[in-house]
Amino acid sequence: MRVAFRVDGSPSMGLGHLMRCMAMAQGLVESGHQVFFFMSNDSLQFCCDRTDWVGEILSLAHVDELLEPEWLVEQCVKLQADWLVLDGYQFEQTYRLSLKSNEFKLAVFDDINNSGPLHADLVINGAPNAALLDYQSTAPKTLLAIGQEYQVLRQEFLQANRGRWSERKNLTLMFGGSDPKNLTISLLNALHKRNPTMPITVITGAAYNALPELQSLINNSDLAINHLHDCQNMAEVLENTRLAISAAGGSQFELRACAVPTILVVVADNQMLASQDAANQGWCLLAKSYDLNAEKLAEQSLALWQQAEDLHAMHKMALLLPVIDGAKNIVKLMSEKTAVRNANA
Repeated sequence: MRVAFRVDGSPSMGLGHLMRCMAMAQGLVESGHQVFFFMSNDSLQFCCDRTDWVGEILSLAHVDELLEPEWLVEQCVKLQADWLVLDGYQFEQTYRLSLKSNEFKLAVFDDINNSGPLHADLVINGAPNAALLDYQSTAPKTLLAIGQEYQVLRQEFLQANRGRWSERKNLTLMFGGSDPKNLTISLLNALHKRNPTMPITVITGAAYNALPELQSLINNSDLAINHLHDCQNMAEVLENTRLAISAAGGSQFELRACAVPTILVVVADNQMLASQDAANQGWCLLAKSYDLNAEKLAEQSLALWQQAEDLHAMHKMALLLPVIDGAKNIVKLMSEKTAVRNANA
């Protein structure tokens, strides 16, 4: 198969959509398929430095925004793409409808099914609660890849060492690719007042734009802080994490795959349902950024750090949950659909 992706990432929208598509692209390449990415120039910088990036990147720099769907269809036909995968809240229903073609199939990543008819041949939502989102109304007669068996993870997490609990020493802070609310600095300041002694790993994403302020804070702190920007070995870091404080979203599946006890901070409404399901699984706790300040979060984190038995129990609950290669399951559905189309051609 030849599969094209249309996706973007930026400080304002974060990198979640981009990283999710990269994870799926890795699964496609692992299965012997070809992948291509269409994205804006602003998104390119977040891909070029990735050591695990796969697929050719094609820029939309000179494409009129109003003419983009028509141009994208033409490019997919030229590429002889079997599928176009769309991921992003900016691609509303009129845009999706404009991508319908007899030459290729359209797949859409979705999170909360609140944007009207999806006009897709395949809908992908790996959240545990996806079956409750009434896709029968917005995607009738559409192939559905929904539920936990379709969660996509980058290849490094499929090979992660989930055990070695006794070797885990670090408190890890990670608030997504851009951390638009700058929770990193707020929480570090709150922790600094309490002077904890454990090693602290701070992970910032490639779209994080407060690096000078953060570096100044770290340089003037007595805490044992290791800062990793645009981390390229996330699974290895999480394997050594005893407790994480993390933004909810796609990162929660990576944390679960590495069996990391976590306080998940919900920073967007679309993260709530999946995060509640994660908390019900017993390996993480839930915090809502809009009613929880950094001081309270620091107190909660340090109190949980002292509860060794509780942390170990959360770790063991995560170990009971399987690490599923959702990309492989999605690729299987896509391949079957492609085979049927080719047989009927």
